[in-house]
Amino acid sequence: MKKAIIIPSYLRLSHPEELPRLEGIRLVKRAIESLRILEDRDFTLILPVCLDLAGGNEEVFLVEMDRLFREEVKPLREVETLVFSSYHLKYLWEYLNQKNPANFSLLIDLKGYSKIRNTGLLLAQALSMDVVVFIDNDEVVEDPNYLKVACEYLMESWNGKEVVGKGGFYVNPDGTIFLSPSGLWWRFLWDKTKWMNRVWEKILSSKNRLVPSPMLLGGNLVLHGHLFHHIPFDPYIPRGEDTDYLVNASQMGFCLLFDKQLRIKHLHPERTEVFFQDELKGDIERFLYEREKTKSGLDIDLDPYPGHFLRWTLYPRAFLTSLFLALDYLRRGEWEKPWECLRNMSLFFRGEREGWSNYLRFRTDWERVMTGIQEEGLGRILEPCWV
Repeated sequence: MKKAIIIPSYLRLSHPEELPRLEGIRLVKRAIESLRILEDRDFTLILPVCLDLAGGNEEVFLVEMDRLFREEVKPLREVETLVFSSYHLKYLWEYLNQKNPANFSLLIDLKGYSKIRNTGLLLAQALSMDVVVFIDNDEVVEDPNYLKVACEYLMESWNGKEVVGKGGFYVNPDGTIFLSPSGLWWRFLWDKTKWMNRVWEKILSSKNRLVPSPMLLGGNLVLHGHLFHHIPFDPYIPRGEDTDYLVNASQMGFCLLFDKQLRIKHLHPERTEVFFQDELKGDIERFLYEREKTKSGLDIDLDPYPGHFLRWTLYPRAFLTSLFLALDYLRRGEWEKPWECLRNMSLFFRGEREGWSNYLRFRTDWERVMTGIQEEGLGRILEPCWV
C-alpha cells in the first residue's frame, strides 16, 4: 500500500527574505519533525505550499521564495520530499488546459482550503498513491503508530459498505478533546463549540472504534485512492471543506467513518478577534451554501453539527451575531470595523445558489482528469519539485 502524508501550507509575506522568519515556516517544520516518531517510515511527504506575496506574485519572487522554502525543509528528512509551491502551479495549469475540460484549471489552485487539498490529491494521483493522510501544519504527531492506525480498516467492510475514508480527533495541548468556549459575548447565538462538543460526546460514548459522524476534521483525515479518484473537495465552499467532503462522498454512496483511535495534537497559534470575525463571515457563507446543497435531502444525518446551523434559524442567528459584533466594536470606539461586520448581510442576497449542480459538473471533470493523470502521470511537472 503506497501512502502519502500531505501537509498544506499557506505563507503570506511582503518580501521573499521574510520567509525563513515566518511563523508558518516554524509550524510546518515542527509538523515535519514530528513525523520522525513514526514507526512506519514507508510514506511519501507531499507539501503543497501557497506563496502569497503582498503586492503581487512576480515570477522572480516566486522562484526565490520556492528556493528559500526548500532550504528550510530539506534538512528535516533523509528521504526526498515533494514540494509543490505557487511557482510550479503554472505548469500544472498548462497541462490541465491542454488535456482537460475548459475552465477546469480555474478551480485548481493553492489558495483556498478546498483548492489546496485538491491540488494535493492530484499530486498523490500522479504518484500512484493508494492512501493519503491530510494533517495541518499546526499539528504534531505523537503516536508512533499513527500511520498504522490511519490505514487500519480501509477497504474493509462495515455494515455492507467498504470503508474508504476516516477522520480522527484533534487533541488539545492539555490532552483533552473537547473544545473550550471562546468567551466572546457576541458569539452566544453562534456557539459552534457547544454543538461540536456534542458530536464528540456522542462519538466517545460509542462502544465501537469506528463510528458514523456528521463531521470530519481536515487536519486528521484519511482518504483511500478509490475515494479521491471520484470525489474531490468542493472548490466553491469557502471553509468547512472537510465536513462538506463527507457530505459529497456520502451522497455518492461512499462510506467514511470516525476512528476514535486516530488522534493528532493540535497546537494552533493564538486566535485573535480578527480570526473570529473572519471565521464568522466564512461560516455564514459556508452554511448558506451547504443549506442550499442539502435541500434536496441527504443520506447522512448532520445533527447536531453542522445541522444546527443549516436550519432556517441560520438567517436570524447570522444577522444578530454580526450586529452584536458591530456593537462590540462601537463600544470600544473602533468606528470603521462595524461596517465590515454588517457587510455579512450582503451574503443573504447573492441570488439563487445552484447547490449541487456546480459541484457535480466539477466532479465529472475531476474524474476525467484523475483518469488521465493515472494513465500519463505528471513526470515532467513533478521532477523539479523533489527536494
